[in-house]
Amino acid sequence: MPGVPVIARLSPRTRKVAVVVLRLAIAAVFVGAAIPKLMDPTSFARDVDNYHLLPPALVGPVAVALPMIELVVAAALVSGVHAAGAALIAMGMLVVFALGMAQAIARGIDLDCGCFGSAMEARVSGATVARNVILALACLPIVLAREPARAPEASS
Repeated sequence: MPGVPVIARLSPRTRKVAVVVLRLAIAAVFVGAAIPKLMDPTSFARDVDNYHLLPPALVGPVAVALPMIELVVAAALVSGVHAAGAALIAMGMLVVFALGMAQAIARGIDLDCGCFGSAMEARVSGATVARNVILALACLPIVLAREPARAPEASS
């Protein structure tokens, strides 16, 4: 069926499994990104500052808050509690990260993306922008997944 998204062509059970797999994969990426940043906030603050987007007074608070938000999003994706909302937040974060990287490329700023803190160096490039866009798109099936409403239980 041309024009129909792949996920829509899956059986309901397969679709549910695919959404769970996507939730766990994105959660793993967010945990893997958050922990090194929490372990070395000074280094991550330097990474944030290298983008030249924030006023100096916001660099430290963002460097501390961002990995905590990543962990909360990951916990919601793993547990399934408010998973659609968590995926929407993850999608928004990933788009903002991609835009930050794209502006650095456009301005000729050569820097490490800081995506995984000091655990892994990755120079900002078209590939890092694309990676974030692909991860953002992977959030979409989670955002759009709807759990069937449960019928109220009859009281005796």
